[in-house]
Amino acid sequence: MMAVTALLTGCITPPVDPTTNVPIRATELSDEDASAPAALAPASPAVPSDERAPHTATRIVISQLSRVERMANAPTLIDVRLDAFDASGRPARVAGDLRIVLKTAGSPQYLAFDVPLVTKRQVERRIDATLEQFVLRLEPAWSMEPARGSDLDLTATVLAADGSVLESTARLKW
Repeated sequence: MMAVTALLTGCITPPVDPTTNVPIRATELSDEDASAPAALAPASPAVPSDERAPHTATRIVISQLSRVERMANAPTLIDVRLDAFDASGRPARVAGDLRIVLKTAGSPQYLAFDVPLVTKRQVERRIDATLEQFVLRLEPAWSMEPARGSDLDLTATVLAADGSVLESTARLKW
């Protein structure tokens, strides 16, 4: 009996803590007075159906738990938490190409962060299983850092494999 228990527990993979992921760096920085692009065309190569993550969300919301993290002797990070819901309002999963755009209020500058959420593994790396939220730790590298306390406008856009687009906006204090 102990051998069966050891075998069964040895096969269970503990959930990943998404707050331990390496912070995501911006894929695009613009200082020009242009509107920040939202979703991009899917950049992920074709994924075999058995590796493709299921997409059940009909709505996303940037959580109020999102925040700017400042620690001594470390770069400032932005902890974006994203809730996804299905048509009945229950927690759901998002699969597709995610783009988060940070824009400082009153400035043309923006940063864009692209996060593929196409495969099951990519999705599981970003899910907080306890809160059922996507956790995205962003490491902004501004050409000119915003003033402390200024507003940051966040936009999260998911372009799902089926072509549907989900979007949410929020505001944080830098």
